[in-house]
Amino acid sequence: MPAAPEPGGPVATRPEDAEGFVGVLRRADFRMLWAAQVSSQLADKFLMFTLLVLVYTLTGRSTGSSLLMVAYTLPSVLLSAPAGVYADRHDKRTLLLGTNVLRGGLILLIPLSQHLPYVQNRAWPLIVITLLFSAVGQVFAPAEAASLPFLVRREQIMTATSLFMTTAILSLVVGVPLATICVRVIGQTAPFYVATGLFAAASLCIWRVNTSLRAAARAHVPQRHVVRELQEGLMILGGHPALRIALGQLTIALIVVFSVFALGPAYMSQLLGHPPTDTYLVLIPLTAGLVGAALLLGRATHRRPSRSRLATWSTVSTGAFLLALGLLPGALRQSGAHLFATPSAMVLAAGFGWSLGALLIPAFTVLQERTDEATRGRIFGGIFTVINAAVAAPLVLAGGLADGFGVARVVSVLGGALLLTGAVAGLLFRDRLRVLDVAPRGC
Repeated sequence: MPAAPEPGGPVATRPEDAEGFVGVLRRADFRMLWAAQVSSQLADKFLMFTLLVLVYTLTGRSTGSSLLMVAYTLPSVLLSAPAGVYADRHDKRTLLLGTNVLRGGLILLIPLSQHLPYVQNRAWPLIVITLLFSAVGQVFAPAEAASLPFLVRREQIMTATSLFMTTAILSLVVGVPLATICVRVIGQTAPFYVATGLFAAASLCIWRVNTSLRAAARAHVPQRHVVRELQEGLMILGGHPALRIALGQLTIALIVVFSVFALGPAYMSQLLGHPPTDTYLVLIPLTAGLVGAALLLGRATHRRPSRSRLATWSTVSTGAFLLALGLLPGALRQSGAHLFATPSAMVLAAGFGWSLGALLIPAFTVLQERTDEATRGRIFGGIFTVINAAVAAPLVLAGGLADGFGVARVVSVLGGALLLTGAVAGLLFRDRLRVLDVAPRGC
């Protein structure tokens, strides 16, 4: 069994130690974990988009879709933290493998439910299955996040994180259009079988990971109470300024991501005059911008930019692009320049994606670099709890606010608030942000 790379070791000249995505992808076990992420992320997007269509078809009301999203997010608020402790106590490879198998099996219950008496053509069984699916997935998220440093060198963590974050966004852009085509061509239940197959492929990839993903320091330690370990993780998170700042960055970035996703269909129909299914017109350039940021940051291994300045300017620029997305297309349409509304939105979306990547990727990298293998799972469990609690409200409320006040106003206010937050942080908390530039121990 190949040994896990030693963080902080001397710079090696082996091909797998090279800079950029090529270097980390030459590591066989990391490549298997990444392939598992690609499959599971696509399966997740296939599932949720198809469920939204199916629940709306069955109920004819947006309330059903809101309840579905609540069922999807609620377990993350309640279970992420204890799931992180569980990931620390057990081999993460086993947890990743088991959760993929269980999720694939749960998805098969969805088409089955549509052929059973008393539950067919009803939405509540789908909501219950979604709740169970999401609950199982809470073990997967911290286990996967805590596995990256086992498989790459410390100097490659930002590159590996960039690749994983880019994959997560790409799966959204690719998964939603593919699910749409699948529903239209084959039928509403076909994506569920595709998703099950994707989870099976992810399980196979995890099974082929040979590196031990169990923290050596905890392999033979007596088990302690979950609450005590949660408190320990929260104390580590609260007592480390760089971790607190990175958590704030990550939370802000993901609130923006989920809000934009929730408002996408309304944005397309109200501001750009396109059908809601044309959301990909904005998602593709947004993803291209994010990939560009990931490529640039992934190559900046030794000459990395100042993370304190990057945090400030990426927050400001993300807000500025979002503000422009809320104001410019509507202004162009009102002035009679309809033909320029969609192209301008696509250009702004690309800039927004680049800024969002510059905000999101360094924050996640700081969280990876400044936690150790023995406590990383519970810390990420606590992080996911905070983040999911923060994004739950935008997921449920964004559509209602857009219906009440207009999608342009909601997007503009969100962008303005983000711009103001970045400007205030840069002016008043510049010295505190410099802790992000201090190299972590072991480098």
